[in-house]
Amino acid sequence: MAAPSIPNLLGRLGNGPPRAGRGGRRGLGRGSGLGGGLHSGHNPQLRGGIPRRLDHTGIIQSTDTDAAISRMSAVDIGLLEDPFAQYFAGDGGGPVPRRLPIINRGTYTRTKCLDKIIRAFLSGGAVADTTPPSSPRPEEPTEPPVRQIISLGAGTDTRSLRLLALRQQNGQAEFQNVVYHELDFPTVCARKRNIVQSIPAIRSLLKSPITEYPYSGEDGSAKVGTNTENRSWHAELGLGNSLWAHGLDLRELATTGSGNPTTFPGLRSDVPTLLVSECCLCYLQPPEATGVLRWFADRVNAPSSSLGVVIYEPIRPFDAFGRTMVANLSGRGIEMPTLVVYPDGATQEARLRQEAGLSQAKHQTIDQIWKAWVADDEQERVNHLDGLDEVEEWELLASHYIVAWGSKGTYFDAAWAQLYEL
Repeated sequence: MAAPSIPNLLGRLGNGPPRAGRGGRRGLGRGSGLGGGLHSGHNPQLRGGIPRRLDHTGIIQSTDTDAAISRMSAVDIGLLEDPFAQYFAGDGGGPVPRRLPIINRGTYTRTKCLDKIIRAFLSGGAVADTTPPSSPRPEEPTEPPVRQIISLGAGTDTRSLRLLALRQQNGQAEFQNVVYHELDFPTVCARKRNIVQSIPAIRSLLKSPITEYPYSGEDGSAKVGTNTENRSWHAELGLGNSLWAHGLDLRELATTGSGNPTTFPGLRSDVPTLLVSECCLCYLQPPEATGVLRWFADRVNAPSSSLGVVIYEPIRPFDAFGRTMVANLSGRGIEMPTLVVYPDGATQEARLRQEAGLSQAKHQTIDQIWKAWVADDEQERVNHLDGLDEVEEWELLASHYIVAWGSKGTYFDAAWAQLYEL
């Protein structure tokens, strides 16, 4: 694969001319990419390259535009189903670009993998029957326990809306009692709130008006108010499901220290919790990334709680392909300081055990996930919709991205049992 043509699974940021899409989309512009970015932010300047004055934080925020357009490309083709993607992709100025097949396949595989892990987490407690053998069986299914998801650098990702809006064939909600937190920069958090409030198809999901919370006080306590500096918002979606969005720089968490009581509204310390970092922690300095993991590990620590972590990041920066990949990203202003510290699956697993205090950890590359987690008939469907000519190039690229996951606590025994070969 020639070096100049190497795409990346984080977000393309100008990797060659995109193919024309099908129809315009309303909503905020987000970039492109085979799998998407991390933090969010609409920055049309990036369409022509990296602006000279755009700092690293701004570049990171802008990669989320790549994620949304890549997701919309996969939806347009029929690879993914996402009724909300259209509201976060495109700027109303024309068609959303269609990505190259290698980008679309990466978006598909990454999305399906993380969806499967998260759904296994949400289903784990529901399928586990804890009734003692000598006790009478309940006549009706036990209501599922409260579970908490925390998505770092969520940007304008639609996963929270998709999961909380899922319905079974009988019309009942797929999941109940889910507390979903999204963290990102304050401007990104506010922008997502505006979309949720302004789009009828999304607003109709809400069972209560959005409530805004400004941070106040040294201990991070929050009070309801109308200050324009509000940094969190919250909405109920019924059946115990709720969505929280918190506007803050994750580096603030990394510098508080384990003894600092700083927190944010709605965070539970006493329920099973899954922490999701989808191309997020890799953009922090290694001590900062460690600090974020430990911040949550310190707070989700009640005797009744369990903690899981799932991370999606690039790996293998030292081989020929990896060096070129890093150089290409650097040329676009993107730096990933943790990549050289956690360059492979073994170091990623050790990271989860040592830094997050997890008792078990596993990993697979995107290439392995495509081959082992995606059924043969589904692979045929994807190939039919968006055929890939250069299979070797795909395998090489996909082997440089990894999903690592781990946990501590008994809740995850049932949850992880549902995953492939776990």
